[in-house]
Amino acid sequence: MEFTHLTAGQDDDGRRLDVLIRRLLPGQPLSHVYGALRKGLVTVDGKKRKQDFRVRAGSDIAVANMLMGADNGAERNATPLPEHLVLFRNDDLLIVNKPYDIPVQTTRHGGRSLSDMVRDDFVFFHKDSDSLSFRCGPLHRLDRKTTGIVVFSQSLRGARWFSDALQAHRIQKTYLALVQGTVETEQLWEDAVAKKDTASKNFYTVAVGEHGKNALTSIKPLAVGSYNGVPVTLVQCRITTGRKHQIRAQAAAHGFPLLGDTAYGGRRGATAQDFFLHAHHLAFGDNPCALPVEIRAEIPPAFAEMLRDCLINFSTPL
Repeated sequence: MEFTHLTAGQDDDGRRLDVLIRRLLPGQPLSHVYGALRKGLVTVDGKKRKQDFRVRAGSDIAVANMLMGADNGAERNATPLPEHLVLFRNDDLLIVNKPYDIPVQTTRHGGRSLSDMVRDDFVFFHKDSDSLSFRCGPLHRLDRKTTGIVVFSQSLRGARWFSDALQAHRIQKTYLALVQGTVETEQLWEDAVAKKDTASKNFYTVAVGEHGKNALTSIKPLAVGSYNGVPVTLVQCRITTGRKHQIRAQAAAHGFPLLGDTAYGGRRGATAQDFFLHAHHLAFGDNPCALPVEIRAEIPPAFAEMLRDCLINFSTPL
């Protein structure tokens, strides 16, 4: 029987063997992984090991080719992300400008997600990676119909730094939104938001009320216009917290629903998008991952066209 030999890297040191093998063979059910270990189809330094064996950096891990076949084929077909989606890339982090109507992660309804595209991109550029257990993934979320900046891990170091910095509020996140009504002054919205118990239109919304997690959003009006006789305002939203549907729910609760966001009381429009919310800017400051001080994502063409239709003059940067 022929085997593929892989060398455990520093990221793999101390990991359970079954966890590592499941990451190597994502298409294999857990029962098959355990069976492969019992039968010697997976060995460490030439020896059969139990599933809870702790792998060490530098160990030789041999996996039967019959198990690796499907995954090898996936690697051969891996393709890089389109360059126009890539805002920044290094060994630790990948920053992507997410298009409209593409989910960040695969949903129960299927279809290709941004995470699928990024995983292919990672395989394409890291065929010789010395980490067996690391898999790139999104470090925060955007709604399917929100556009703009999403950050993906490219290393454990990058993932840990970004997650810690986000939790400590050392990363500033700024959005652009087109809302109904005339926002005349800067505002600070602080509310409790909670997920509703029942789904509407096949997805869950959140409610603003007395109970839930704290949500903090600062709003700054940038320009005023109108759409089919309805006054609208282009606003800058800076969020300190990252709750589900935070901007959409708070905007509606404060009397300024996103134009077209019918899930939160917005007026339906005959537009290219259901609503217009764009993750426009991330500010990092000093960091150990060689990131620039800030990253900006230009608004997509459909958003820019909608602003022109509303007679709103807008130019970046802010």
